[in-house]
Amino acid sequence: MVHQHLRLPCHALSLDRLGLVYALAAYVWWGLVTGAYFKSVDFAEPLELLALRVLTGLPLLIVFLSFRAGGIRDLLGLVQTQPISVLVAGALIGLNWGTFIYAVVSSRLTEASLGYYINPLLSVLLGVFVLGESMTPRRWLALVVALIGAFVFASDFEVSGLLQAGRLVELPWIVVVLPLSFGLYGLAKKKTKADPFTSLAGEMLMLLPVLGLLEWCLFQEGRAVWFSAESQQMVALWVGGIVTIVPLLFFSASAKRLPLSVVGLMQYIAPTLQFTLAVVFFGEQLSVRRLMAFVMVWVSIGFFLSSPNPAVLSNSKSTGRT
Repeated sequence: MVHQHLRLPCHALSLDRLGLVYALAAYVWWGLVTGAYFKSVDFAEPLELLALRVLTGLPLLIVFLSFRAGGIRDLLGLVQTQPISVLVAGALIGLNWGTFIYAVVSSRLTEASLGYYINPLLSVLLGVFVLGESMTPRRWLALVVALIGAFVFASDFEVSGLLQAGRLVELPWIVVVLPLSFGLYGLAKKKTKADPFTSLAGEMLMLLPVLGLLEWCLFQEGRAVWFSAESQQMVALWVGGIVTIVPLLFFSASAKRLPLSVVGLMQYIAPTLQFTLAVVFFGEQLSVRRLMAFVMVWVSIGFFLSSPNPAVLSNSKSTGRT
C-alpha cells in the first residue's frame, strides 16, 4: 500500500497522512468518547465500571490476538516469563482507569484533565530520577511552573476544612494519582517486552481474578447493576470493552507510521478535549484559581515542548549533526 504524505513547511519531514488520522482518532477518542461513555453509564458504581472494563475488554483482546500468528502463544509466554512486571503494570493501569472513571462519574473531569496535562512532565521527572536521564534548564523551569500551577489548583479547595471534616475524597488527589500512576505504568512497561495488545491483554488477565471477585462481592451486596440491568443498560455496559480497545488500535497504527515526537506532541489533544467536555458539556465549575492553574500548566508545556531533547543534542554533537 502506498501512503500519502503531508509535507511540513518548517521541517525536512514528510508525515504519513493516514498515521496522522489514526493518531487524531486515538486522542479524540480518549479525550471525548471515553469521558462521554463513562458519564452515560454512571448508573453503575465506579468500581463496577472498572471491573466491567476488564471483563468486557479482555474477551475482545483475546479474540483479536487469536487472529494474529502466535498471538495467544505470545500472551501465555508473557504471563509465564514476566509475571511480576505484568502484574505491577496491571495494578498501575487498573488504578489509573479506576481513578479516571471516578473522576468522570463524580463530575471531577477537570481534575483528571489537569492530571493528564501534568502526566508527560511527571514522566520526564521519573526518567531523570529513576532512569538517570538528563534535563535542560528550560525543562526544569517547565516542571517548576507546572508544580506551582498544581498548588494554585489545590488552593481552590478548603483543604484544612476537608481534613477536619474527614472528607478526604474531596481533596484534589485525582490530579496527583492520575499522572503518578500512568507515569509509573510507563516505567513498568519498559520492563515488559511485548507489543501493546499482548501486554495489555496480559495486564487484564492479571487483573481478572481480583476484578471478577470485586464484581461478585458487589453482586452479593446488591450493588451490581450487571446482573439486573435492562437490555439497553446491558448493551451500554458491554460497549465498555469496545471503548477500551478501539483507541489502542488507532494509537498502535499511528505509532507505526509517525515519529515518536509527533505522537508525543499530539497527546495534549486528549486532556484539552477532556477539559472542554467537563466545562462546556458537563457543566463543571471553573473558578479563577483553577483557570490560572490551567494557564500555568499550559505555559509549562510550552516551555517543555520548546526545549530541545537532551538525547537529541547529545546525538547531534557526537555525529556532527546540527
